[in-house]
Amino acid sequence: MNYQYPDKDDRLTMQLIEGEYESAYWEASEKNVLEKAFDAIKDMPEKDDIKKLLDLGCGKGRLIPVFIELVGEITAAEPDAERFASAAEEGARAERTSGRHIDVLNGDISAVPDDRIFDVVLSSHVMQHITRNMAREMFRDISSRLEEGGLVIMTTTHTSEDEDRFFCETAVDGMRKETEITGDEFDSMFGREGILPVRIFSEKSILSMAEDVQLEPVDIYCYHFKGHSSVSEDEECCRAGSTEAARDVMYIFRKKDTRIDADICYRFSFSIYDEDEGLRTDDEQALRDAICRNLKDTVFYDSEEAADEPVFRDLRTCEGFLHGGGLPFECFRTLVRDYQLSLDGYDVTNSSVLITVFPQTDTAQICVGISVCDVGIDDLVYFKQLQANGAGFRCEGREDISVREIFREVSSSLMRNVSDVEESYLVEINRYGMYEDVNRIIEENPEKVYGIMCGDEGWRHVPFALARTRMKNSWGSREFVRLISFGSTSVLFNLHNCPAAQAYRENRRIYDEKYYGDINSYFLMNSSFAGINHGVFFSIELVMVVKTICNRILNRQSSFYLQKSINVNRDIHRTKAFRGELLATLSRVEKIEITEIGEMEKVIMDSHNINPIIEKIKYLLDLVESELDLLYQNSTNRLINILTVAGLILSVIGIIAQVYSSTV
Repeated sequence: MNYQYPDKDDRLTMQLIEGEYESAYWEASEKNVLEKAFDAIKDMPEKDDIKKLLDLGCGKGRLIPVFIELVGEITAAEPDAERFASAAEEGARAERTSGRHIDVLNGDISAVPDDRIFDVVLSSHVMQHITRNMAREMFRDISSRLEEGGLVIMTTTHTSEDEDRFFCETAVDGMRKETEITGDEFDSMFGREGILPVRIFSEKSILSMAEDVQLEPVDIYCYHFKGHSSVSEDEECCRAGSTEAARDVMYIFRKKDTRIDADICYRFSFSIYDEDEGLRTDDEQALRDAICRNLKDTVFYDSEEAADEPVFRDLRTCEGFLHGGGLPFECFRTLVRDYQLSLDGYDVTNSSVLITVFPQTDTAQICVGISVCDVGIDDLVYFKQLQANGAGFRCEGREDISVREIFREVSSSLMRNVSDVEESYLVEINRYGMYEDVNRIIEENPEKVYGIMCGDEGWRHVPFALARTRMKNSWGSREFVRLISFGSTSVLFNLHNCPAAQAYRENRRIYDEKYYGDINSYFLMNSSFAGINHGVFFSIELVMVVKTICNRILNRQSSFYLQKSINVNRDIHRTKAFRGELLATLSRVEKIEITEIGEMEKVIMDSHNINPIIEKIKYLLDLVESELDLLYQNSTNRLINILTVAGLILSVIGIIAQVYSSTV
């Protein structure tokens, strides 16, 4: 990075100290501040691994040997080449002395490898010398490299006024000269040789930038008071809130835990397939009757009651806008109100259980949906694990019940054999801390998104590059929406309250009112059932139907081959029937893929690895075709053999008849 710090050898700063402060007091005041920083680091919770510190704008490295005694590893960055050289030497000495790893880099935070996340970030008197925009970006960059619960120790300038003040410092005839300037002038002076821009920060300004990036103040301590001669005077003024004469301030911030609002859907797709005849058209009413008979409180999608159910209202709104010509697979839906779920320690605001039956494909899906507020990353990791680990939700009026137990109870109500069960999981994130840009979430928190998606409690230790790789399979049509799929899991970011989403809705309202009279209710919808927003629900539903049909074929192939008999004609009949089923499946699947599946569905299909499954079915069809040819050939050979033997027998009979007639 081609940057030179304007105050070479800190001459201007030294003149400030020598001209306005007692040098002994200045040093004692600074030492007192460092001790407060040390105490904050010592009070941090113990970790399984070593603490890592980033010294951002480390200058000549004077704080490296000071802080290495408190942490296990330091990364230091300095953009000025000359200062960097001094810092590198200082770091090498400290590394030899301490035996701990120290890495000194020439550059700003962009020089620090992306996969390095820190427990402490130190910024000593850097913020006041960079442009206003760079200061905001620096706060954002610091927060993005900081562990949740990690500390930022920042020293900078201070004014007790409500607004920042801006100055430029220069040397005139070897003497320091200070001139007050505007903010725009201050920005324009960055990087100009011989001019040191200095921004004097108000507390309001610093706290505002910190709040924007999820940093909360732990301690604020003013020091370097003009007119003071002892640290005790500093302490007394800080306790009294009398900080007008303070030149500098230390902020200690803690990074807040990311708080998230999310809707979650546990989905089970399965066959209700009778091998002899499948579902008949008149089975739909039988299925409805079985559901009503076996579940106490249900509402059907096409009933009068459905209009009062938010889930059905949202489904109908979304279906009407996105699938006005009808869904790819006809179905009927039932909302099961028997399960009112909660979980100790969590704010579960909604819960729903939904049955969808697809009579034409002999499949069904059961979705268990919940909404949670103000949860953390590890909480969402746990919610992902709930699909498989058997832990129970509290259920009003009954014993605790797990997600899979709900599936077994509800699926048994259909009174059909259940097979080919496929599971999927969707979490729709509506609030992710203070973030307002989905791209920033993905870029700055890939390991956290990985943990949410994979249910991996070890997400903190996942390599940065691996986490990014897991998120390549994604779709998004707006800056506030992104769908990421990996395996059977999808994460939908839907920041519907962020400024970009609000602006989009306003633009849509203006457009719709101009051309259609009113905005379509689809754009105002904010469903609490995961995935209904933006039609993700229907996309996953479609893909899971396809996957269940395909896997049903593959699951049946072993039983098909086990049922071979010595009756060739019977085997030909069975093989032809299986061949027909394969062809019908491929026709149905490929037709849907071509005519219905859009970019979102392709992302989900790729994630579920469906195309290779379809290729397996095609390969299986080739095998069946070959086997059918072989059976026909065997059948023909047997017929030829029978005819040959019959011909021989007839020939022998003819010879015997001739001999007999000649004898007589």
